[in-house]
Amino acid sequence: MSDPPPVDPFDQASLESFTTELVAAGFEPAPGTERRVWIGPIHPALASLTDAREMRVLIRDGWPVVFPYLFAEGLHTNHLTSDGYICLWHEGDGSREWITLNGFFDRLAAWSQGAQNGWDPLGLGQDAQLNFEKKDPAVATFDLGELRLGQPGTRGSLHGKLHHRLHISLHPGSRTSSRELEGLWIRSRVTEVPPRNLAELQQVLNRAQERSVVRALESRRNGELLQPSGSIDLILFAWDGDDLPHVLVLALEGTGADTTAVALRPGPTDEKSLILRAGPDASLVAHRTVVVLGLGALGGHTAVALAESGVTQLRLVDGDQLLPENAVRHVIGHQAIGVPKPNAVAGTIADHAPWTEVSTEPDNPMSPSALREVIADADLVVDATGEGAATQAICLSALAQDKAVVSGALFRGGAVARVRRQGIPGDVPILDRTPALGYPLIPPGDDDDLLRPAVGCSGPVANAPPTTVLAAAALIAETAIDTLTGRLALPDEIVDVYRVLPDEPPFDRIGRVMRQPSAEPGLVEAASVIPRS
Repeated sequence: MSDPPPVDPFDQASLESFTTELVAAGFEPAPGTERRVWIGPIHPALASLTDAREMRVLIRDGWPVVFPYLFAEGLHTNHLTSDGYICLWHEGDGSREWITLNGFFDRLAAWSQGAQNGWDPLGLGQDAQLNFEKKDPAVATFDLGELRLGQPGTRGSLHGKLHHRLHISLHPGSRTSSRELEGLWIRSRVTEVPPRNLAELQQVLNRAQERSVVRALESRRNGELLQPSGSIDLILFAWDGDDLPHVLVLALEGTGADTTAVALRPGPTDEKSLILRAGPDASLVAHRTVVVLGLGALGGHTAVALAESGVTQLRLVDGDQLLPENAVRHVIGHQAIGVPKPNAVAGTIADHAPWTEVSTEPDNPMSPSALREVIADADLVVDATGEGAATQAICLSALAQDKAVVSGALFRGGAVARVRRQGIPGDVPILDRTPALGYPLIPPGDDDDLLRPAVGCSGPVANAPPTTVLAAAALIAETAIDTLTGRLALPDEIVDVYRVLPDEPPFDRIGRVMRQPSAEPGLVEAASVIPRS
């Protein structure tokens, strides 16, 4: 076997400085490693955690963007793999705290403090799979509430449905089909160090739990990973820590004494776990009702973004069906062709944000009575119709019922987006806005951006790029969240210029056009353009 190649660094000078510091601290390069592995005295921060007298530093390709690994023997704690790898940083960390040996050792000292005094409980459950001896990229999804785990010290049955090689869902009770995987759940009391292999798992079980595992392992007849064995194929090990349930999902491989456990990626699907990714405003917009009128490209993306942000009550209103050409820019793909747009968007919301209750109205209400009924219980009305007449009707109805409105549309083939709000004290009603009040007028084009002529029964279709559709939808959703939370950090009208309109100021520069109210009534001032970051 040939020697490993030397380290491939981005910054050779800083690498040489680091290795010089290692030498000064008593480290020496391990023979045959081309100065990749350095062996030196155990750090004082680890003295109370291990009897080992040495530790190893592995310098990886990509220094200093990529941090070095640290290994030490004889440790038994969290954030540590079975082969002694100490998890000091997560992959992708960009802090470069390790660029000096002092920075490296400072991080080690902080790790040691956690090992001695207690870890952040949130990271423990996440690291249990990362620190397991054998891992597989397959994701095991589960809802602990549906699995009905018992009290600590108990055990029970579950089964797994393999959707494809990288996704298995866990369900309560024994399997009902030979194609399903048989599983066992085990709940333990507080476990300070999650098991890192099958042997360590058995060591933390009580006698009854261990007997169940041993009997199940002995009856395995097929040792292929994620394939039915005729006996136990999966183990869900759950333990409690600081009122947080932690879970390790294991798939078994091999038979008899050769059986090993492989950690799958845990994928909790309960609402509490999922809504952690909904953003910081989720609790503020929960239990709010938003009506979205217009579920085309803009409205579809906006509705999904609002649901993902934590809005729990959405009413989707649009009388159109999804056509093949819609799917190019729409949040829904070709699988929903022919389906009413509100129903199609509702399906995507259910997939992304199961906490959102959606009602659908396959209609285009335009009369005062119809609109009044649609928005009667709304906390916010979102107009994404992109149609002048519909916007006027919505704004008039909302004004009559004292409802806040956020209205957004694209203009000039997607070159310009405008998002307007009304219904908040100080907002000028949308239909009363004029250049004299500081609201810039978006000049009409020559219709060269339209896919169909404006004459006839078929309305024109703006050929806006998908990128500007996404940008405008994000701005509509951002304004809606700003309104629902009551922050009101955004003005009542925002115009974004994505592509310049030559010789048409203030739209002849890329940026955000902000309202500039006139100091004196009747005077028109030019709107200012603020470059977008």
